[in-house]
Parts: sequence; C-alpha cells; structure tokens
Amino acid sequence: MINTIRTTGVIGMDARHSEALAAFRTFNYESIYLRGASRQQAQAVVSMLRAPRRILRPTSLAHSRRCGLEQRRRECVGGDAPQRRYVAGMTDRFACRSAVTLLDWPEDQLPSGIDR
Repeated sequence: MINTIRTTGVIGMDARHSEALAAFRTFNYESIYLRGASRQQAQAVVSMLRAPRRILRPTSLAHSRRCGLEQRRRECVGGDAPQRRYVAGMTDRFACRSAVTLLDWPEDQLPSGIDR
C-alpha cells in the first residue's frame, strides 16, 4: 500500500497484492468460516443465546434467579438493548457455564472446544 500511495497518490493496493488478498479471503471463507463444522458450531452458539428461557436479568447470574417467561422479557431486562449488551459482554466460557448451571442447558448442545 505504501508503494502504491507513493507512486500513484491513491490509497490502495496494487493489482498483484489485491488479487492475493482476495484469494486469501476466498480460501478463508470456503475452508474455515463456511465449512460444515463451523456452521454447526455457530448454530449451537445462536441456539444457546437465543433460547426463550435464556432471558436473564444481568443480576440473575449473581443471585441465581431467572426471569422465566418470554412475555416478561421487557420487564426483566428493560427491552432488547440491555439484554444484547449483557450477552455481548459475556466470555464464551462464562456464557456456557451459566447456561449449564442456571438453565439446565444440555452440555451436548453447547458449542464444542470451549473449556468449561
């Protein structure tokens, strides 16, 4: 990029490096991100985080309480945004441990490869 900027005054890559980066990205998507095992892993995570019974108050983990019913979701967490921020801030390990201990989530349905 530096050479391209110096020679052309345009911020960008030359064709050779741009094509190499495109090939690398294609390989990553085909061989890593979109392979079957990766998609299954993603589905396990999404299922765990979206399950209706998973609606928790941020304080419920400390006090081992559950909100319970889907219709109480807004009362429990004050709408979607606070819940999303709370779940987004969890580490993978913490989310998996919480799902098992507080929600009786089946361990065989947890994402694989996470040391609990």
